[in-house]
Formats: sequence, structure tokens, C-alpha cells
Amino acid sequence: ILFMKETQIEIRPLTKSDAKNQLINALDKIEGVKHAAINSSGDLVKVTYASPASEQQIEHCIRGAGNKLR
Repeated sequence: ILFMKETQIEIRPLTKSDAKNQLINALDKIEGVKHAAINSSGDLVKVTYASPASEQQIEHCIRGAGNKLR
């Protein structure tokens, strides 16, 4: 049984849909990430994940995709 976790990370707002899609695609490549979504205003990333993914790895991915955390 996998223990699922959910994290919500505030970012500097993304306004372009291609930037949102790029970030979601990057997060989906992390092993253990089950679902990633960005709210309509583009400033909150919600990720559902299980081991081996970690919140630190998710934050690193968000920064690596050129986004700033708030």
C-alpha cells in the first residue's frame, strides 16, 4: 500500500498556458508523482505523490523549470 501525500506550493503566478503545461509535464516525470495541477490564477501548484518523490524534489523541479516559489 502506497502512502499518498499532497502538497500545495505557492509560486509566482504563471499566466501562459504553455508555461503551466511545461511545469505539469516536468512534475509528472518525477517518479512517485501521481497528479499535478495548477489553479486557475496560476499561483498554486497542487501535487499528489508517494515515495520515492519528496516535497524537496518537487520544489527543486518547480525551480528547475524556471519558476519562483513565494
